[in-house]
Amino acid sequence: MGVITSDIRRGKFKQVYLLYGEESFLRDAKAQELVDAVIDKDLLDFNYTMFRGSEAGISTIGSAIMAPPVLSTRRLVMIKDVDSVSPDNQKLISAALERMPKTTLVILVASAIDQRTTLFKTVSKFGRAVLFRRLYPNQALGWLSGYTRSLGIIMDRPAQEYLVTVLGTELSQLVAGVEKAYDYAGIALGKEKKITIDHVKIVVSGAPEFGIFDLVDAIGERNASKALNSLRQVLSFQEAPLRILYLIARQIRLILQAKVLKDEKMSSTQIAKTLHIHEFVARKCLAQQENFRLEELEHAFDALSQADISLKTSGIPDQIILERLTLHLCDGPVS
Repeated sequence: MGVITSDIRRGKFKQVYLLYGEESFLRDAKAQELVDAVIDKDLLDFNYTMFRGSEAGISTIGSAIMAPPVLSTRRLVMIKDVDSVSPDNQKLISAALERMPKTTLVILVASAIDQRTTLFKTVSKFGRAVLFRRLYPNQALGWLSGYTRSLGIIMDRPAQEYLVTVLGTELSQLVAGVEKAYDYAGIALGKEKKITIDHVKIVVSGAPEFGIFDLVDAIGERNASKALNSLRQVLSFQEAPLRILYLIARQIRLILQAKVLKDEKMSSTQIAKTLHIHEFVARKCLAQQENFRLEELEHAFDALSQADISLKTSGIPDQIILERLTLHLCDGPVS
């Protein structure tokens, strides 16, 4: 990992990088750092191509590797899930790496790879192969402490230890735990964002708040089956229907605001400051706003208002009202 960071800082890159190992969060984050450092974001559409090894044809991958850059000195090709590529096709990728132009940089990403293969030997010859091992608990705890500190989040040491103990050392799981605890702490305490072990215990133990955040995320993703399952889990904990409705409305409002501000060419950092939310929340809302047209989000508030009235006055079972609302909001991503 350190050698890649050094290459990025110096602006001097190898022609090929192989990032492999079980720690997918750090591995994928480092791959994205390389992308951001190598290709100007305004030229990504012209000079960056990403493939998944299990899906892409080998001839298409080869053509991308050999193609010249456009309005730039470099072209970047990323191939994920290289371990799912057949041995014969790995050899063909290796052959393409042997003869690719100096203007191309290739990033290979894999969960595991046999170091005896031709591909691994070719990478070692022309570039860097970097292993991302699963962290030990003490390493994960140290990483978690640094991660929360880098985000400006105050998290008690017992809360950090509890997260690692319960969720393990997979960093993507720890990040999800931090985000849910942060959201819950904000709702429970208003503007105070200090995360304690009590907040963490709630969001990682299957209590209602955990299901609520799964629910609003599923609605943002427009994943109806996941949203309905989460809704039923939340209702099984006897969570107040109006509180559920409030949190759904909050998420839709954030998604709408993110969409409007994105159209004003604001970055995720600027959006986070404008909405007084953390940047990782802004990034999530930016991703989710892609699933909605502006008019759909505006009309969503009519459905939310009608659900509010129905919960208070109609006599229709609360579960049916909330299920209808959920299905309406998840009624298929835009094409």
